[in-house]
Amino acid sequence: MNEQLELFDLETPLKQSLSRKAKAIFNNVKTKAKEVLGYGTARPIKFGKFKNIKGVDRHMLFGKYFKTSDIVEIAGVQGGGKSYLLYRVIKAMCTGGNFLEQACPIPKKVLLLDGELPIDDVNERFDNILVNSSDDEQSLFNENFSIINREFSGGLMHDLCKLRPTDQLFKDMLKFDVVVIDSLKTNTFGSNISSADEIALLLEVFLLLKSHGITVIYVNHFTKGSVILGSVDFDIINDVTISFAKDEKKGCGVRKLEIVKGRGLKDEDKQAVYFTFHPDEAGTPFRQV
Repeated sequence: MNEQLELFDLETPLKQSLSRKAKAIFNNVKTKAKEVLGYGTARPIKFGKFKNIKGVDRHMLFGKYFKTSDIVEIAGVQGGGKSYLLYRVIKAMCTGGNFLEQACPIPKKVLLLDGELPIDDVNERFDNILVNSSDDEQSLFNENFSIINREFSGGLMHDLCKLRPTDQLFKDMLKFDVVVIDSLKTNTFGSNISSADEIALLLEVFLLLKSHGITVIYVNHFTKGSVILGSVDFDIINDVTISFAKDEKKGCGVRKLEIVKGRGLKDEDKQAVYFTFHPDEAGTPFRQV
């Protein structure tokens, strides 16, 4: 007898068991969110349909600290070494390398919006960081790293608080795995980042990039009162907030790196670590104290 016909002759409990298994297999087959009708609209969706939708792929990007699609803030005092820290993280992400005992398992394409430094200073810092790199690492870095620089752009960066999804800059951002903003203030001249109303469009851009699976890393500054610049709304959308500051109590030149906020991180993973960094040495090494 045909096997398919035999199935209909099975006892009812067995048919029900097979039916449950078939449903379980079907329920494990998920559709990517972008392929589902209604994606991108704020409309109700029944859970029976929602449970079969797959969100953006998320995996560890920089060790235990942050994942793909995270919004990450690195905050510290001016002149504290944030850019050196950032550049070392960028090198690790672009080459699939290690830094601060954290691994970047897969090389990523990184875009840096640099509103801080002149062209020569940027090149000098990266040249020193890459001086001991292998040919493969150098090749990966050259291929995966792109930059929009303040000096090369004519002296002033695009005000990100006015950026819209239809603008070319936003379309360019979508071509990368990671968008790095150094710094928040120098990429928003003309807007008050302490005003929730004036940063509303910028937060929308951050969240749109996140929905595309793109990691956003932005550098921010402490005020003289050791308060992070900007509206509290930034902290609300951050997945990770990293404080990088001087710690004279530990010794001259010591920096304290602390995870102030980290979704899903255990308390022991948030413990502060202390480093000295040496920009005048080949490779710009960071040494744990």
